[in-house]
Amino acid sequence: MVQLDERLGAMAELVLEAVAGCESPCAADIGCDHGQLTAHLLERSGRLLMIASDVSAPSLDKARRLLADRGLAGRAQVVCADGLAGIDRPVQAIVIAGMGAETILRILREGREKTGGAALILQANVDLPLLRCGLAEMGFAVEREVFSHAAGRRYVTMLAQAGGARTLSEREALLGTAIGGMEDEEQRAYFAWQRSIRVREMEQTAALCSDKARARRAVSSRELEWMAEAMNVNACTVKELERIVGEIAPYELAEDWDNVGLLVGRADKTVTRVLTALDLTDDLIKEAKALGAQAIVTHHPIMMDARRRMTDADREGRLLLALAENGIAHIAAHTNFDSAPGGVNDTLLAQMGAKNVRGEGCVRVGDVEAGTTFGALCARAQRRLHAAVRAYGAADTPVVRLGCCSGAGGSLFPEAAALGADCFITGEIKHHVALEAMDAGVCVIEAGHFETENPACEVMANALQNACDALKYNVTVFCSKGNPFGR
Repeated sequence: MVQLDERLGAMAELVLEAVAGCESPCAADIGCDHGQLTAHLLERSGRLLMIASDVSAPSLDKARRLLADRGLAGRAQVVCADGLAGIDRPVQAIVIAGMGAETILRILREGREKTGGAALILQANVDLPLLRCGLAEMGFAVEREVFSHAAGRRYVTMLAQAGGARTLSEREALLGTAIGGMEDEEQRAYFAWQRSIRVREMEQTAALCSDKARARRAVSSRELEWMAEAMNVNACTVKELERIVGEIAPYELAEDWDNVGLLVGRADKTVTRVLTALDLTDDLIKEAKALGAQAIVTHHPIMMDARRRMTDADREGRLLLALAENGIAHIAAHTNFDSAPGGVNDTLLAQMGAKNVRGEGCVRVGDVEAGTTFGALCARAQRRLHAAVRAYGAADTPVVRLGCCSGAGGSLFPEAAALGADCFITGEIKHHVALEAMDAGVCVIEAGHFETENPACEVMANALQNACDALKYNVTVFCSKGNPFGR
């Protein structure tokens, strides 16, 4: 039997349900492409006849060959036609998939008389709210939606029937059948994926102050709220967010001199949006306000030294005032995140392509692929970390093991060397320490404090989002794309 991926499989099941019990069942596969869905359906139901149409002659040739090879050509009418023009008999099901919502709606409007009482099995690649509204305007009601994923994308397959339609609100158009709540994990996964799309859109426009950008953020923000309501999530507090950060980067791993955990804010305040970043800055607080975030999680903490007053006379005082005035909590995960499994230094070595990573504390060592040179690793750091690299060593020096300590970690190269590293990447290294490293046979890549640590902010954002999703908290996590140094 022709095997289908999950997306096509969902369509097949809906077609078979629609034709069940019919004496002479017939279905139409519009835009049949390679003909796999048509062939699969014919093999599943020995009484079924299929109309397979497409506007592409080459695609139809593939479909004809597949049907002929599997002995199914006698039960399939393969026709080159646009939309529903190829349907010349009553059908119980019509499949239209792999197209945009506008194209699907055009096909249905132009061939409305051909639909009869057939079940419509529809799968649009984009603009599902538009499809739902357009179906309602034509008198079709969406009775069921099946959620699936294939090739890294998530899909909704709709089953619609004529009759029972009504005008949809914006919220109903966005959520579809999820308006009554999420029924299964695939459905929740689909909306989590949709949420990530809106998060990326909002991150990209967070620093823009134009009316268009603000309007777009407002729409995405409203849609995030609607999706959260449908997902039946629970409220999360600043205290609970601090606890989750501590599970990702255990606070006991922090150095004694460090300042981690909740630094500013009310522990009992509700949090629905969080922004992660490397450093707390004026621009970051403005970005948090634009995104509607009530909490900021950074790698670098503030108040590393004791303060006697909080005024706008200095940078840190202004930041503290801005946080308090805007009701934004601040949590820091610094040396604890440096040392945590999957944290800053594991992320740095992953960015550099090292394998079999080992080490403890802030130092890691991993193996690089055979034949790697120091020059090649420098070029990789420049490309992947977007760094202006300073190289200490000969470009043609072979490298077997790469060690790291992100940020101002140059002085820790001996610990990496003890683990077998013959190359060491860090953010900052003093001149005399670099000389000591080369004397010990260790090449050094100095790639910048910001550049070696910033990739972990996305890791923290993803870990926070995954943890909040697992706990079913109403929390959306953003990651700042800004560079405080303007690079």
